[in-house]
Amino acid sequence: MSYTLNLTSSQAGEIISKYHEYSVSHTNNYTLFRAKYKRTVVTIFKTLTLIVQGANTQEVYNEICGLLDMDKAQETNINSSAAVNLSVVGTDEVGTGDFFGPIVVVGAFVPKNKILNLMKLGVKDSKSINDSKIMQLAPRLMKEIKYSALVMDNVKYNYLTKVHNFNMNKIKALLHNNVIYNLLPKISDYDAIIIDGFTNKDKYFDYLKDQEHIITNVQLEEQGESKYISVATASIIARYLFLVNFEKLSEMVGFELPKGAGPKVDLAIIKIIKEQSERYLELVGKTNFKNLEKMKKKDNHLAKS
Repeated sequence: MSYTLNLTSSQAGEIISKYHEYSVSHTNNYTLFRAKYKRTVVTIFKTLTLIVQGANTQEVYNEICGLLDMDKAQETNINSSAAVNLSVVGTDEVGTGDFFGPIVVVGAFVPKNKILNLMKLGVKDSKSINDSKIMQLAPRLMKEIKYSALVMDNVKYNYLTKVHNFNMNKIKALLHNNVIYNLLPKISDYDAIIIDGFTNKDKYFDYLKDQEHIITNVQLEEQGESKYISVATASIIARYLFLVNFEKLSEMVGFELPKGAGPKVDLAIIKIIKEQSERYLELVGKTNFKNLEKMKKKDNHLAKS
C-alpha cells in the first residue's frame, strides 16, 4: 500500500528538512528527494508529489500529516504511477521463463491525461490478472494507446542462443531497445522511458554496444509494472500477444502446451519428442532451457533419438 499527496513547495521543504538525515540517493531524474525511514521510503518528485510506501507506511504517513498539520482524510491509496503525473513510455516482456512459446516485448506510451482512464479499466501488472481478463482488456488498450511490439519466435531464439551464443538478458536488451526505437516516432512530449528492470544500466548498454541505434535516455526500474501504469500496460499487451501465439503453438502440436518450466513441461517435451522428434522442439520451445537436457538424461531412449 502507498499513500500520496500533492504538496506545495513550502510543504516539500518542511518534509525535506525533517527527514534530511535519512536521505538516500535518487533512483531517477524525476526525484526531488528520497529518504528511507522506519523501513519506509518517502519520495518527493519534482512535480511535488509525495509518495510514502514501505513496511510502516501508515505510521510514517500519519507523522508527515502531523508535521504539515494536514487532515489524514486527504490520503489517497493508489499506485504511484498515477501520482507521478508523468507521460511515460514503459516496456515489459513476457515469455522469458517459459520453455514453450515466444518472447514478447512491448513498449507502451501512456500520456498523463490517460492515466486515470486506464486505472479505471483495471490496468495493473499482468501477473496479477488472469488470462481471461487479459484477453478482454488488452485489445481495448491496444486501441486506446500507442504501442510497439516485437514477438521473437522459438526458431529465432534458438538460432541466437546456439549460433551467436546470446544469453537471455542480451536478447531482452535488444528487444527492449528496438521496441522503444520503433515507438518513439509515433509519439511526442514524453517525460520518461522506463524499462522493467532485468539488469543494471551498465550491463544493459553493454549488451547493446554493437547496435546501430541505441536509445540512451532510459531508466531501468525493478518492479516497474507496479510503479508506472505504462509499464503495466505494456505487460498486459505483451501477455496477450504471448497467449495468442501460445495457443497457435498448442494447435500445431495437437495438445495444450503447459506454461512455465516445471514438471508438466518435462512431460510435454517427452511427448513431443516421441510423437515428432527432438528437432521439432526447435519450432515450439527454447531448447537451451535445462528441461530438455534433464529429460534426455532421465530417459535413455530420448538420449539415443
